[in-house]
Amino acid sequence: MNNKVWGNPKGVFLVSGVELWERFSYYGMLGLLVLFLTANANTGGLQWSTETALKLMGIYSGFIFAAPAIGGWIANNYWGERKCIFYGGLLVTVGHLLLGGPVYFPYLIDLLSDEPISNLLLSSNISYETLFADKETLIQVSSLSLDQVTQYSWLVVGYHLKLWSFLIGLGLIVMGTGLIKPAVSSIINHFYAPGSKSRDSGFAFFMSSIYLGAFSANFVAGTLGEKLGWHAGFSAAALGMVVGITAYIIWQKKYLGDIGIEPQNPSKSRNEQPIKLSLEHKKRLALVVLMGVFTVIYAVAFYQKGGMLNLYTLNKVNRVVWGFEIPATWFLSISTGIFIVSAPYLVKLVAHKFPKIDAIYKLALGLICIGIAYSLLALGDVIGGDNEKVSILWIVLTYILFGLGDVLVWPAQISAAAALAPKHLTSFVVGAWYLTIGIGSWLTGYVGALSTEYSHLSLFVGISTACLFSATVLMLCYGSLSKLSGKVSL
Repeated sequence: MNNKVWGNPKGVFLVSGVELWERFSYYGMLGLLVLFLTANANTGGLQWSTETALKLMGIYSGFIFAAPAIGGWIANNYWGERKCIFYGGLLVTVGHLLLGGPVYFPYLIDLLSDEPISNLLLSSNISYETLFADKETLIQVSSLSLDQVTQYSWLVVGYHLKLWSFLIGLGLIVMGTGLIKPAVSSIINHFYAPGSKSRDSGFAFFMSSIYLGAFSANFVAGTLGEKLGWHAGFSAAALGMVVGITAYIIWQKKYLGDIGIEPQNPSKSRNEQPIKLSLEHKKRLALVVLMGVFTVIYAVAFYQKGGMLNLYTLNKVNRVVWGFEIPATWFLSISTGIFIVSAPYLVKLVAHKFPKIDAIYKLALGLICIGIAYSLLALGDVIGGDNEKVSILWIVLTYILFGLGDVLVWPAQISAAAALAPKHLTSFVVGAWYLTIGIGSWLTGYVGALSTEYSHLSLFVGISTACLFSATVLMLCYGSLSKLSGKVSL
């Protein structure tokens, strides 16, 4: 019985499918996050300031990509990859359901209190930036007065349930994602022998699954959230994760066999001396860290698409085509669509026609793509002027370059991290590598928040300069960096 599809084991496609639906849920929510946080309370939003919303998005995204370091350690030492995927999927599902709490819980309070709490919260001018609000605070930040509700304490309860159900939901998604991501990447790595030429192909399909989830999420969850209600988009994201974890439960034994059941470095057997890292291993890990520094810069630029660029598209870009106003979240799918279409073919083309272009060079080329993209945004902003909306062409070209940059960067970087890691620390190293994206995503919020103090043009020029300069440094240091990989093919 043939256990391969397109030259890759079927188990690769199973766990990639789990990642697809996890990313569907994540990106479906992420595309709506800043829009929901900054939306007026009378539309169901939390009415946060742009600066606070962008900073929360950065903190949240940072934790999302930092959590896999802990998840990888748990997989390596306690649960194994398989359990991490299962429990992570459950946490993500519950987390997304709680994101709909701002709608569901006020209606529950209506039933318990016999007061129109949900309508009062919608009709008021309440901003939900205060984490712990009392009656006096709500009176100050809203247009309500005490005589508008018999039991004002119920309004305080409704306020906190609406805010904290959402924040707790974000926290559960962080924990679940932290368990899933390193486990999936590690399992894929187990299917390939060291130095296998098929490794990049397997990781390219893995990344294509991520982007297929992201692509469809913006059209499904994003559209539902913008057009029908925020809770509809968040609930659609939860449904996606249910599909993914159900498929995993049904087919894991058939296609994964014994892979990932037992931890690779179980803590219970620590009576033995810990395995010491050789000088070769230390050099390889140093290369992972050094490439990670440049990945941070790439991530800061790339993940603006979920925050500052998403708001820029919503407010500054002329999105009307043939009388139809395109939802802002749809534009986020351009880069993902480019990745899905081009990744498997471009990876194979580079491997066969340009074998000397390794993960280090690909990272530099990816930074160049992003740098040029922000240069185009700057040009479009200059042409558009202060009082006119920017042509849709500029944001489309920008996201096309984002997609090409992703093809060059993410598959090669994840594959390199897994290949350079000592075998007994694969899950942990892959998880720790995600810290680079986490740091970049965290900084994204703070860099994006600068748009409230400086012009978009200044930010576009600054980010473009940083990316192009970093690419130049990376290429100049290529010889020294490549020596650290030893005999490992990147």
